[in-house]
Amino acid sequence: MSTPDDGPETAAPAGAEAKRDIADRDDIYLLVSEFYKTAMVDDLLYEPFTVLRERGLESHLSVMCDFWGTMLLREKSYRGRALNVHRPIHARTTLGDQEFIRWLTLWKATVDEHFAGPVAEQAKIMGRRTAWAMHRTLNGHDSEELDRFVDREALIIR
Repeated sequence: MSTPDDGPETAAPAGAEAKRDIADRDDIYLLVSEFYKTAMVDDLLYEPFTVLRERGLESHLSVMCDFWGTMLLREKSYRGRALNVHRPIHARTTLGDQEFIRWLTLWKATVDEHFAGPVAEQAKIMGRRTAWAMHRTLNGHDSEELDRFVDREALIIR
């Protein structure tokens, strides 16, 4: 059973703890910090995260919490332009369909490991939309493989 303070929960197998939905800034922090711990050392994503590793993860987390807090909790705390940050990375190391597919795979796995509920589902949808749009803008074209992976038709808002 959930209470207004702890967010919705989902049924868990016997002996397992039920996961709750993403509900506040602390949840966003947990999600992005756990995601980046994995992504920064991933074989395919290692090179694109070189500068972030040099600066330290903490230097990036508040910005990412602002971004995802704005996307998922309507905080209106993110004022940047994500593409401006990713253009120099793409110029240094191509961010192609395989990199975005890996990013999304790790993102979905991190969301699913820690959370369940409508906002968690929205986190996965927004991740797919963001990755698809960023790939298209940075590379100047679509990718059939990425389109299939993100289920592009399902992302269209009608």
